[in-house]
Amino acid sequence: MVIIYIIAVFGWWLYSFVSYTEKEYQLEYNNLKLNALVIKNGLIEYIEEKQTEVQTIPYEAFKAAELEIRKKHQELNNRYKVRTELIVINSTSNLHNLLEVRIAPEEFRAIHRNFTKKQRAFYSEVIFFTILVISGVIWVFGKLESLLNLNKMQNNFLLSVTHEFKTPLTAIKLSAQTLQQRKMDDEMRGVLIQQMVNNSDRLDELLDNVLLATRIDGKSYQFDMHKLDITELIERSAQLQLCEPHFKGKFNFNEDSMMIMGDEISLKLVFSNLFQNAIKYAGAESEITVSYQVSESGLTVSVSDNGRGIDEKEYKAIFKKFYRVGDENVRETKGTGLGLFLVKQILKSHKAEITAQSNKPMGTTFNITFKQNLL
Repeated sequence: MVIIYIIAVFGWWLYSFVSYTEKEYQLEYNNLKLNALVIKNGLIEYIEEKQTEVQTIPYEAFKAAELEIRKKHQELNNRYKVRTELIVINSTSNLHNLLEVRIAPEEFRAIHRNFTKKQRAFYSEVIFFTILVISGVIWVFGKLESLLNLNKMQNNFLLSVTHEFKTPLTAIKLSAQTLQQRKMDDEMRGVLIQQMVNNSDRLDELLDNVLLATRIDGKSYQFDMHKLDITELIERSAQLQLCEPHFKGKFNFNEDSMMIMGDEISLKLVFSNLFQNAIKYAGAESEITVSYQVSESGLTVSVSDNGRGIDEKEYKAIFKKFYRVGDENVRETKGTGLGLFLVKQILKSHKAEITAQSNKPMGTTFNITFKQNLL
């Protein structure tokens, strides 16, 4: 509706300008004709004076003083700043019919060119400002939509973080209360203590993710770049997932050793997040495959799972801060929406790129290409 209103306003503006130029053109046209009539009357008065002096018919009076009359005609043209043509009709005895003063065609062409030029200028200005205003409105609405989406994602983040923090805290509290209120053997006590440790580690990891996201986003994190074996780092990250009691799946690896320049701590977080993301959406019995390919563009590390996959429309959005697939109120999987954002930012600092694609027949593949730090 806003755009329609803008078009209507500028359409009325254009109509007003065009109407004004048409009236101006008509006024100039009438002014030329009036000047021609004034010049004609001036010449007739001059001829009447000459006719009175020589007491002859109008045409003879004109012929007797033709040079003076034509000179007078030129003076009148200069006075009224107009170009006219003087035509003499010698077959009449009526002085008013003897002369005809016509506006030179160049005068009409000049005012027509001016009229056309103004119309084009008005059309150009109105169209330009219409496009400019509509573009501004679209930009403003786009920004508003982005702010609303960001606000929605932040709300989702708060909901998910609250849930993520509450779950391990509740588990730790329950384990502690059980230890406090019940007598049990050493084996059960050890299980409960290990659960408390695992949930504490989960809380610590969540806090590290939030703090690291803040530092990376604020460009305050210092990457410690050194030579490292990327395949060994990936396998260590996978081993941590294999140690999780709920994970019943498996990892497939290439055995090749690949050396790159990178920050070990942040890259471990990259692959830890990718593996957790795969397990989260593919299930506890998922099969995760890590493969490597060296080409002219660099080293490409592919992490594939056999889960339900991600809609292709969301491939780019999943790397935005706080973004999560689906609605937070009905989403089944846990998470904060920071994992893939961190992955993208860390790899960007390593001059690497990450893309997502379908892993046919089912699942998702994340391709990471290290361009300038392959050794």
